[in-house]
Amino acid sequence: MSQIAYSSIPVWARPSVTDEPVAEGAAGEGMPSPPQPAGGPGSSRLLIAVGRDGAAAAAGWQHLLGQSSAPVHAVPADDVQTAAAGLRSALSQARVGIRVLIAGSAGDCLALRAVALGAGLADDEIAVAPCGGGPIEVACAHCGAATATSAGVGSVISCAGCAGRLVVYYHVSRRSGRFLGYLVDAETLPAEQEPR
Repeated sequence: MSQIAYSSIPVWARPSVTDEPVAEGAAGEGMPSPPQPAGGPGSSRLLIAVGRDGAAAAAGWQHLLGQSSAPVHAVPADDVQTAAAGLRSALSQARVGIRVLIAGSAGDCLALRAVALGAGLADDEIAVAPCGGGPIEVACAHCGAATATSAGVGSVISCAGCAGRLVVYYHVSRRSGRFLGYLVDAETLPAEQEPR
């Protein structure tokens, strides 16, 4: 069995999921249905959307959710840093019962999920719908630098910090939303240290 089945990568961010388009739902016209947080409808909803695909999904959700009794607030953004700042601001003023719905590339969704978890939300208060591909961030276990890449799990990339050749490992940090990267030869002893 593949190691990815035991990884910390959320199911919605795994390669077999993000390679396929989000399924159509009740929204019609190619728009996915709004994801439902496991914690129930909540007292209000916060939609966070990154990029054109994320904004299109959130606009459809906003229309559908606007027909419910719970208030809906949308924070669209062109980049993940702007979206993260909007999410932090909105959550600093949020009351108990808020549900967060995130749309964007898988990498952006991982980063925004980390912000929401860092603000104290539980997994069942967050719903994520990745829209399209996009880069992920890989944290180097050796120098701490983050490298943006479109490479997949198991690929080897060059670290932006130490220039080491990193394996993109099947582990995602809940705190940062980044994949773990370690030196491709980290488990190999140098020739002068090999046992005889």
